[in-house]
Amino acid sequence: MDNRRMGAFDLAVYAGQLKEFLVGGQLGSLDEPTRSALITAFGTLPDELSERASEARTAEEIRKSKITAKNATKSEVLGRIALLRDALKANRAPADEMALCGFARPPRRNTYVALDPTDLSVTGTSNGVNTLRFSGNNGPARVIYEISRRESKSERWAVVAVTKKQTFVDSGVTPGAYYQYKVRAVAAKTVSNFSNTAVIGKPLREIVDQ
Repeated sequence: MDNRRMGAFDLAVYAGQLKEFLVGGQLGSLDEPTRSALITAFGTLPDELSERASEARTAEEIRKSKITAKNATKSEVLGRIALLRDALKANRAPADEMALCGFARPPRRNTYVALDPTDLSVTGTSNGVNTLRFSGNNGPARVIYEISRRESKSERWAVVAVTKKQTFVDSGVTPGAYYQYKVRAVAAKTVSNFSNTAVIGKPLREIVDQ
């Protein structure tokens, strides 16, 4: 048993039990002078430790209670500040009033205009994979790229992927089949024009005409 790892209350109870064993004569292997000396050494220490632990627990509970009350009051104060800030915003308060209260107007963000991707190309492999590459022409993390595909000139375009990269691997396509691809950039508030259309394979009609 590692007594040093015991809590104060548990240690007080344990020490009190040991003293009771000494007083009650359960430890008969000890001679009387040694037993008496140990009883004197233990003295009132177990009871004192229990009392100090109780006081410490009460103090800790009071401390926690004060911290809880402080945090609750802080939340209420922050709520009132937010009410004032929102009221000033709702009433279109001038900048000097906002600054007077320590409220900074959020800077207006410039709307990023998504630029058109270019140079779209596609290559295919015999295992049913079409690989697209293009020039994004936009800054990093400014846009995502929306890739559309259709399998014949009469079908509608369908979005097959959204990616941040300037490459895309379209797996599961039919090797040698006809596909058209195009891509556009999508920013937070703007959308670019579509890129050039990249084509792979031949339309079914052309194959039949041959």
